[in-house]
Amino acid sequence: MSLLFGSIHCVRSRSHRRALSRIDWVSRVLAVVAASLCLGLAPNVRAEELILGVAGNYTFNSNFFSAANNPQPANSFQFGPSIEINDPDGRFRYEFGYDGAYQAYADQDDVNAWESRLRARASFDLSTKTRIQVTNRFRDISNLRFSRLDISLADTALDPNQDRYFRNDMELALIHDFTDQLQVRMSAEHHWIDFRQNRDRNDSTAWEVGTELRYQLAATHNVGGGFAYTRQNFEEALARFGSTAQYVNAYAAWTWAFAENMTFTANGGPSWVRSDEETSSTVEQTRFVGGRQNGQILRAQSGSCTGLLASNCTVTGGNVAPDLGGLVRTALLPGERVRTDSTVTFLGGVALNADFEPWNVQLSYQRRQSTTSGDGLASSLDRIALQFEYAHPKVRWGVFIAGSWDRRQTLTDSTVIDFNIVPAPATADAERGTATTQVRSDNSTRDNFTLIAGYSYQLERNFSATLDGRYRRTQIQNSGRSGPGIDTFFVVLTFEYDLDPIAF
Repeated sequence: MSLLFGSIHCVRSRSHRRALSRIDWVSRVLAVVAASLCLGLAPNVRAEELILGVAGNYTFNSNFFSAANNPQPANSFQFGPSIEINDPDGRFRYEFGYDGAYQAYADQDDVNAWESRLRARASFDLSTKTRIQVTNRFRDISNLRFSRLDISLADTALDPNQDRYFRNDMELALIHDFTDQLQVRMSAEHHWIDFRQNRDRNDSTAWEVGTELRYQLAATHNVGGGFAYTRQNFEEALARFGSTAQYVNAYAAWTWAFAENMTFTANGGPSWVRSDEETSSTVEQTRFVGGRQNGQILRAQSGSCTGLLASNCTVTGGNVAPDLGGLVRTALLPGERVRTDSTVTFLGGVALNADFEPWNVQLSYQRRQSTTSGDGLASSLDRIALQFEYAHPKVRWGVFIAGSWDRRQTLTDSTVIDFNIVPAPATADAERGTATTQVRSDNSTRDNFTLIAGYSYQLERNFSATLDGRYRRTQIQNSGRSGPGIDTFFVVLTFEYDLDPIAF
């Protein structure tokens, strides 16, 4: 039910010009299917247990607007319920979790909002050798901060100044055991992301189908290989073309359990990538050149624009304006266009997991296609992640540290849109005139480094507290120009209370 509500809320509250029909009607249908499987069917099979809880936290953010200079701090409070329900046994198995909270800022206006995270998985044994499995994750969250969960889900590589987004990932898999050693897995996945109130990012949907064979060589070794095809559609955004990206991947995989509680996995192979831009003779953008800095809307002045191009204008803090003049659709002058470009790259990764209670260590490197880049082009995600945790069952306290380095990078050439500048008739502000295009072969990259270290303590049997510090650094390079690094520090104090599990 919460998942369905989130999708409906997405359509109702979105304020900018693009209708969500293309990106959202399929997503709503898939969300309803996932919720029906994991919520509608679950009560009919008797749950193993139900866990209800509440959580609240205080967060200090040193750089709320993700500004490179003159950062402004913010203080916020968050409180909301959590629910977990699962049945791990029987022919039908499922697990469902929901975390919701209202976040209120003490010193920032118009950013208070409800956040939701939903995760669900259900599987059904069609026979002793064949089963079907549905997995769904939905997030309606702010990207102004991040958590250990975001590191686990690789959700830390989005722009930190894109303040809110909807994201849903759903997978339907059919798994069949030919023999005790040979297994085939066929899957279909759907991904979508919708940046709210951020019109300079490309919303996208992606479909992926694939198949994989796995063979057990020995008790400690599994090998396999597979193929996958992904088609991703990017919607048009302000001064950005829409496009379609296609990936064809082939890979080999190896799993080695070289100790009782230690596992090493590796996979990788070539990937063929193609991007096709949408054809357009016009482009939409704001009337005046400018942007938002530290919560204020600023206009660039004509004298700050060298070469009379919008990309060469400098926005200073002294020219505050109520708006940027609204949206204007402008004709494109004849110019260079990429239209179609392709490349061959490598996708894959390695991971090590060591679980010796009370110690757990996870280390991984992964390179895969990105389904949430927002850059309107086929993109890759390179990621190194480390998590370390000490949690002894006989003591009340525990410590953890987690970190990641993420790089999202466009893989194909891009068409860059720029605007000729004309002086505004009544002001010294820079006003956009005709639009032109040129081809840039420079890859657009965004590097994010994140780090979390914390201490948790069990105050009572059902009541715990966690204090952690978080750090994020973002570096963006676009069209051959590298922006200044953006640093943000967080201090978070969290309290959690869970009722005793309710058995059914």
